[in-house]
Amino acid sequence: MRVIETGLGAVRATAVSPDGRRLAVSGEHGLALFDWATGGLVSGVPGTASTGQVVFGPTGTWVAHVASAQLLHLYGDDSSPALLGDGSEKFAGGIAISPDRRLLAAATDGRPNRARLVLWSLPTLKPAPGFEFWPPLHRLAFSPNGQFLAGIWRQGFELRFAVSGGIDYSYPSTRPLRSGGTPNFVSFDRASRTCTFGWDDQFHVIDIATGTSKRGPTVRDTFRDAGFSPGADLFATVGDNGRLKFWSPATWTVVREYDWNCGPLTCLAFTADGSAGVCGTADGRLVQFDVDQ
Repeated sequence: MRVIETGLGAVRATAVSPDGRRLAVSGEHGLALFDWATGGLVSGVPGTASTGQVVFGPTGTWVAHVASAQLLHLYGDDSSPALLGDGSEKFAGGIAISPDRRLLAAATDGRPNRARLVLWSLPTLKPAPGFEFWPPLHRLAFSPNGQFLAGIWRQGFELRFAVSGGIDYSYPSTRPLRSGGTPNFVSFDRASRTCTFGWDDQFHVIDIATGTSKRGPTVRDTFRDAGFSPGADLFATVGDNGRLKFWSPATWTVVREYDWNCGPLTCLAFTADGSAGVCGTADGRLVQFDVDQ
């Protein structure tokens, strides 16, 4: 376990590059890239805190995020983020890279069914045909097999087919989010058989293995962020109690937990092979950890 001081204030989002060499972190005072092996600062951009997810490009040479409703990408050795698009659209915060590394997807802001899903071809970052009549998704995730694209926003969740954009499953939420917060997470397991999503103090499980999505259990637990580990059949949550919890998807019970006495944990990410992970804290630190098998 290692703790990195980011100097960015409360950490909002974090991500690990595909090759495991870089760590991106967005805090309330800016965006920064760190070296995974040493914890040293690679580059930083003050005042560009993300309002949603942070994702690395396919080769790990750039990172994309939404700041001030604009979609930006930053190369690792640069300090000047570039604008994606013409600047005329506002983005909600949900962004994701397709598992074949050929598409970057981002959701625009707006009223439900009036927003868009905008796509760019990779690695060229040229605009590609997108989809109309989407919700303003704050979190996005592709299933590892590329079949589904799921997203969550304040008023609901949708599971869509990635190729057609058609809806497979939807779940409306009428519960107010705490302190005006944003939706917490959406995640797929490594076999693309299960999708989870949730807000604040409960998460929902959907079985997508049969070809027809069906509702699974609702699990109650206070958390800030959550996700499946890419390298094991484990599901992880972090929350204000400062604990990282690993859950068994077979029983949806906690199988082990860690408390590093770092205060509230705000976000979570894993390396591509799932052997290690990182948590952000409310006081601007990153906690790197190994995943015990």
